[in-house]
Amino acid sequence: MLSKGLILRDRYRIMGKIGKGGSSSVYLAEDISIGKKWAIKYLPGDDDTVWLAQNEINMMIRLDHESFPRIVDAWQEGEGYFIVSDYIEGMTLDRIIKKKQVGRRMLTGWWIKIAEAIAYLHDLKPSILYLDLKLENIMLKKDGSLKLIDFGIAGRIADRGSLYGTPGYAAPEQYYNRGEMLDERTDVYAFGMLMYAMYTGRRPDSDRDRQEILIKCDRRIPVKIRRIILNCIGEEKNSRYADMHALLTDLTALKGRKDNSSRLKLTAAAAVLCMGIFGAAAVKYVLAEPRDDIAKQLLTEANRHIRDGEYTEEGIRIICSYIESGCLDEDTCQRFTYEVARNYFSIRRNYREALRYFEMLDKERYPEAGYYIRLCTLQVSFEEDNEKYIKCIKEFCDYNRGLGYEEARYKNDIMLANLYDAVSASDEESRYDEIAFLEEGLADLRYAKEAGLYEDEKGYYEGEYLRRLCFLCEEAGNNEGVIRYGEQALLILDEGKVEVRADITDRLNKIRENR
Repeated sequence: MLSKGLILRDRYRIMGKIGKGGSSSVYLAEDISIGKKWAIKYLPGDDDTVWLAQNEINMMIRLDHESFPRIVDAWQEGEGYFIVSDYIEGMTLDRIIKKKQVGRRMLTGWWIKIAEAIAYLHDLKPSILYLDLKLENIMLKKDGSLKLIDFGIAGRIADRGSLYGTPGYAAPEQYYNRGEMLDERTDVYAFGMLMYAMYTGRRPDSDRDRQEILIKCDRRIPVKIRRIILNCIGEEKNSRYADMHALLTDLTALKGRKDNSSRLKLTAAAAVLCMGIFGAAAVKYVLAEPRDDIAKQLLTEANRHIRDGEYTEEGIRIICSYIESGCLDEDTCQRFTYEVARNYFSIRRNYREALRYFEMLDKERYPEAGYYIRLCTLQVSFEEDNEKYIKCIKEFCDYNRGLGYEEARYKNDIMLANLYDAVSASDEESRYDEIAFLEEGLADLRYAKEAGLYEDEKGYYEGEYLRRLCFLCEEAGNNEGVIRYGEQALLILDEGKVEVRADITDRLNKIRENR
């Protein structure tokens, strides 16, 4: 790290660090001879860094275009490389898109400017491919002009695919290193994903097929813009625009059309799931594709990410992306919103996210959502009031017992057990209340199954009751209960729940060894 005040080559005084990307760092520096500010990129030495530094220098010295910074100096010192270029005072587009809605007319103007800049690179002899087009690499200056930065992985058309590139933006032939020759259409692909990110405020999904489906069914994206994006992101290069000039023709035509539609306001929020998730309500649209196919695709994708009968974080992220896209019909959207809310509440215990999704539910269809909202609110407010918390749980239990023999009742029982867990550690009475509560629910479920009133597929809920009773009995020091419920759980639980079965087996073995 370069310290503030350090003077390089008797000319550049380091003023502070202004950016970091990969192994490189960018510093603001002052030219002490003329008082001008420059950006200095420092790359510590290793084989990859040497290549990146030399590549960036070789590319930038050839540029003479308003959309690219100039390189004015470069040298190697010790094992590190220094590259001095124009200091761009402004903000990267990813930060801008997160902070505010940008109108379609302005976005179209930006797309044209960016496409013209990339076309300029492609028209050079020999041509240059940018290869890392993304929001973070485009800066908006205070005067409203755009600058493309970071030429670390730019290359010639003759280059073969490499592992460099940003997931979601990089074309398949580049990111997956398929050994194909890269050409203008590799940048065309990234440009399509950039358009999607700029319009929706969402980072492109690293799964190309899933991303294409989301774009096709996202009716918040106007048809003409969606068509341009899809023409950019074909799986094969020959299914994309032939070059940036062909793309520019459609973008220019787009600018000339009057936009009579209103863009749904989006506010991008920082995320996980890898991937940002937005707080916009799902909107009902008439889709060109059958809704059942979309729901089927969602289930196929999400079900690849199930462990011990519950969706993993990646599975939940996939479901969330479909919910927020607006491509699901209202019924499907509500069902999956409930699944996400339940997962955040019961499995991840992320009560803030659970609250957000429970609030999206139709309260007439999911009246229990009101109880969950109250409980989540108590959790996120850090209000340490066990009496209020237990009172709400008991009211919820009374409501739940009135549901009869249906899945919602048993699903709520499992989540209510989690609520008891939150207070039972400090309240022994609550632990015994939870045991009694689960024993009653288990007895009712078994009666319903025997009477043919409810079919517990693969014994999922019965297994959950037994598992929790086994663990609670251990906490209460009731070894007989641990053995009784543990052995029954192993007979019921699906073989796929490897970790859960192993946990129960370990507990049983410990008790038997100590006898």
